[in-house]
Amino acid sequence: TWVNWKIPKATDDVVVEGPVDVTGAECRNLVVQPNGILQNRSYTNYTLRVNGTVTNNGKIRNFPGWYNLYVTVSGDIINNGEWSNSYTYLTGTADQTLSFTKEFSGYRLEDSNPKTAIIANTDLTFKNTKVDLNGTQLRLGQGGKLYLYGEWLFDGQLSGPNSEIYLLENAFLERVTLDNVVLKGIVNVFSSVVLEEENVIVDLKK
Repeated sequence: TWVNWKIPKATDDVVVEGPVDVTGAECRNLVVQPNGILQNRSYTNYTLRVNGTVTNNGKIRNFPGWYNLYVTVSGDIINNGEWSNSYTYLTGTADQTLSFTKEFSGYRLEDSNPKTAIIANTDLTFKNTKVDLNGTQLRLGQGGKLYLYGEWLFDGQLSGPNSEIYLLENAFLERVTLDNVVLKGIVNVFSSVVLEEENVIVDLKK
C-alpha cells in the first residue's frame, strides 16, 4: 500500500487505498482502490510513471484547484472510476489495451509510440478529452462503440469491424483515417478525414 511520504520504487506493485499526493514517483503496476485518490501535491505539476498496468477503481485527478498530475503508462489502462487528471501518456513498446466501464475525462490522452497500436477491449467514452493518436491505430472491437463528447480525436487511424463512432456535444475528428467503421449522428470534421473502405457508413438519422 502506498501512503504519503513512502515513495514506491520502479519495480514495486502499488495499491492506493486512500488519498495520495504524488511528488514524482515511479512504480510497476498500480491499483487505485474505490476509496483511493491519486493526485499531484498542490505545490506544482508532478509526474507519476507506471511501467505496467493501471487499474483505477477510485480517483486519478489533479489536486483540486492546484496545478496538474501527469501520468505515463507503459502497460494497459483499466478504468472503473474517475480519471480526470490533465495529461496521460501511453508509452508502451508493445500494443496497449484500454478497458473502460466509466468515462475517461482527463484533459488529454496521448500515444507516445506510433509504432504500437491502442486496442479497445470495451466500448470507450471520452468526455472533454483531447485524444492524440500521434500517428498510431486505435482498434475497436467487433461492434465496439467509441463515444467522444465535447473535444476532438486526431492524427491516427480508427478501425474495427462494424464498430460505431459517436461525436457528441460538438466533438470532431481531424487528420484521421477511418477503416470499416460506422459514423453515427452529426459528424464534425476539422480537416483531412479519409474513408478507406467502401463500407464506411455515415448515419445522420436522429
